[in-house]
Amino acid sequence: MILNQPFPANQEISKTLRFTFYAGCVVFLILVLFQPFGFYKTAPQYYFRNAFFFGLATFIVSSLNALLLPVLFPRVFDERTWTVSKELGAMIWQVMAISFANLLLFKWLYNEEVPIITILGITAAVGIFPITLIILLKQYTLLKKYGSSAAVLDQQIHRQPGTHAKTESSLITIPGENQNETVSFNLDDFRFISSADNYIKLHFVENQKLSQRVLRSTLKKSEEYLAQHDQVFRCHRTYIVNLAAVEHVSGNAQGYKLRLKGVNELIPVSRNLNRELTSRLQSVSG
Repeated sequence: MILNQPFPANQEISKTLRFTFYAGCVVFLILVLFQPFGFYKTAPQYYFRNAFFFGLATFIVSSLNALLLPVLFPRVFDERTWTVSKELGAMIWQVMAISFANLLLFKWLYNEEVPIITILGITAAVGIFPITLIILLKQYTLLKKYGSSAAVLDQQIHRQPGTHAKTESSLITIPGENQNETVSFNLDDFRFISSADNYIKLHFVENQKLSQRVLRSTLKKSEEYLAQHDQVFRCHRTYIVNLAAVEHVSGNAQGYKLRLKGVNELIPVSRNLNRELTSRLQSVSG
């Protein structure tokens, strides 16, 4: 079902503010150019002022929602579980919040009481239906884009049956912040490192099975220790992977996903790193 399909969660502040700014501008332009829902009754000298205030309300409310809700409810807004239905729910909440702000703003600007159902209906007509269409089109476009490109990349890294990615056999030691806390493993046994708050979790093969060790450290420090090894790649803000262990590349609307040998968890790739991943994988597998 399409509502349960993965959908990208926008977690970059700059992109979030740019999107909410554009939303405010669209509201301003619609009111000025088309004067819908009785806006034409506004005195001409107040057209631009009132349209500006409604656009500003849209920008402020949508920005606060987009920035604060993921902080207050991090588990709900985790991209690993973010879906089309959650995106629609978040957008509907945005529209409702903007409706309430518009209600207060309308009372202040025109000193009139307006039924809340009227404001909700107007805001829904302007917002909910176009937003729903945009979300569904975006999901379809991204799924097609990343799904097809991931299939091509997967074919490239397996273009010679029976071959394996280049690997290095060297002992790696990752120290923790606590005294005498270290983890050592062979690089060709390394799978990935994930981060959680002030800790990192190292995943590597030990005695022919996947093992885990937790250290008090950061992903950035681990990246520095592993920087000299070309097959190690920080593919996401919370993951470092061994590209030599990649056995399958898939894609959905959120971007590429990596399956590593002996690992059940799919590792996400940040969408801004897709090109670098392609280049690095081809280099390691060549």
